[in-house]
Amino acid sequence: MKKSLIVLGAILLLALFAGNCKEAVAVSCTDSVKKLDNQESSFAVKCPANCTSGSVWGTDTYTSDSAICMAAVHAGVITAAEGGEVTVTKAAGESSYNGSQRNGVSTSNWGSYDSSFTVK
Repeated sequence: MKKSLIVLGAILLLALFAGNCKEAVAVSCTDSVKKLDNQESSFAVKCPANCTSGSVWGTDTYTSDSAICMAAVHAGVITAAEGGEVTVTKAAGESSYNGSQRNGVSTSNWGSYDSSFTVK
């Protein structure tokens, strides 16, 4: 009886954790958070390998119309050659965004924008 309760408890815990796991959304190299606006405040995406195009504005915090995968390469979360899974967190807009050059990706400056995101 005791073993049955332990097994049942373990099954319930696994079901609880499995229910909270969300599959990463497959995106293209140029997809933006704005395009995926139906997602929760934090979500996972799967970036393809060999991303070399997509506009990005900002550094560490990016405008929501920036290409997620290119922002992730810029931030050093993934490489352009391999792609991979990235966690995207939506954020409020900022008054300005500074561009920079990192990991082979150049991002641009931008003024005020209504929404942002970060990647990790």
